[in-house]
Amino acid sequence: MKNIYIILLLSFAIFSCETPTQANSDYPVVIDETELVALQNSQYESMNSGDIESVMDLYSDTAMWSFPNGVNMEGKDQIKSMLETTTGIWNISSGEDTNYIAMKGKDINEDGEEFDFHILLSWGPQTFSNDDTSITVPYHSATFFVGEDKKIQWTGAFYDRTKFIEAYDEDPIK
Repeated sequence: MKNIYIILLLSFAIFSCETPTQANSDYPVVIDETELVALQNSQYESMNSGDIESVMDLYSDTAMWSFPNGVNMEGKDQIKSMLETTTGIWNISSGEDTNYIAMKGKDINEDGEEFDFHILLSWGPQTFSNDDTSITVPYHSATFFVGEDKKIQWTGAFYDRTKFIEAYDEDPIK
């Protein structure tokens, strides 16, 4: 009889720990990252081939890009100008052991309208190279996508810029 009580108690404990349905969550939920990783990879492929117009098609009109030194590029024109400069200097590649977590959620904008968003977090080694130099750094980024067409609204890049500053005659991210 004692074993029955223990089994019932453990069963109740296990069932009460079951994760609730995420459909009605007020918080972002984890999703499969494949689609967002493909979008991010297409961005890097276009950057490395010098096709900045294709990169800009991935961004919303009010997009921002934040760097670890506190510099923020605001709007497509600033981002495009920065990319034209930096892609002329570096080819960018992520290591095969890059890790990803993707999430989706809903929020309300300043006008009171609900919108869908997706977030891709990534971390791992990223290599910036050209004919003279190759710099590999531990790199972390967060990319915030909005709307059904998943336009990039914000990218935050987090990495140690020390090696970059040493490689530049003049730092283009300032």
